[in-house]
Amino acid sequence: MNDQSPHPGPHYVANGRMLAEGAALAADFAKQILDTTAPCRDVPAADLDVLDVGCGYGHTAIELARYCRHVVGLEPSCHLLEHARGLLDQSGLSNVEFRQAGVFDLSETSCYDLIVLDNVFEHLPDQPGTLEVLSAALRSGGLLYLLTPNKLWPLEVHYRLPLLSYLPLPLANRYLRWSGRGTDYTDASYAPTWFSLNRMLRARRELTFQYVLPAHLELAAAGRSLHYRLGAAMIRRFPWLWIVSKAFLVIAKKDALPGDNAPLRPVDRPAEGKLP
Repeated sequence: MNDQSPHPGPHYVANGRMLAEGAALAADFAKQILDTTAPCRDVPAADLDVLDVGCGYGHTAIELARYCRHVVGLEPSCHLLEHARGLLDQSGLSNVEFRQAGVFDLSETSCYDLIVLDNVFEHLPDQPGTLEVLSAALRSGGLLYLLTPNKLWPLEVHYRLPLLSYLPLPLANRYLRWSGRGTDYTDASYAPTWFSLNRMLRARRELTFQYVLPAHLELAAAGRSLHYRLGAAMIRRFPWLWIVSKAFLVIAKKDALPGDNAPLRPVDRPAEGKLP
């Protein structure tokens, strides 16, 4: 999130949906992240130093810490961070650190084996700069797990309004106010297209990247639905359908040979059952 003030933040955060969903799904999110990255990782989960960018209420960071060596959660919102620290106190874990900070407050280099950007990228206006900072923070062989909505998906995912993301920001704000679901779309307005995301990732020549399907389709928010499974099967069969998918899931690995950025290579479902 970009909000650094003490108030709860945009309407989709303040209305409590993010808190309720995060608490209920955090264990599944953590398992999904670790199992989906497992085929690409050089480091076992127990030895991972993890950075969770835009960690929100802290649920996923805490669940990751149950499997990983150390987890740092970055969150610029005072309101969300207060909840995360309270949750940490209740957990009894000592291998989690929450910082009130944004991406550009990060100064570490070569410190993390895994960086998680789970539905955060679309809130960041300087996305090329974000990738540069996060790439620098990865160790050699480290992975970036990037999950973000597709700007071209017809039903905008934060406010659930048809075609909201298609509109210029002034019109989007008017539409949002008319709907009664919010007043300012700016915070959530930076979702990439398949084309723009590819350009940004290819510009980081130290990274190789691939679009992947989740390791466990059934753990995704809509994973038990027939249309989700059918969509995943279609993408597996016809990878060009990533262009019109609801969201993008990308794994990027640091330290490609100079000038050897890997082409897009959507892969089959990664191995399952890596975690208990």
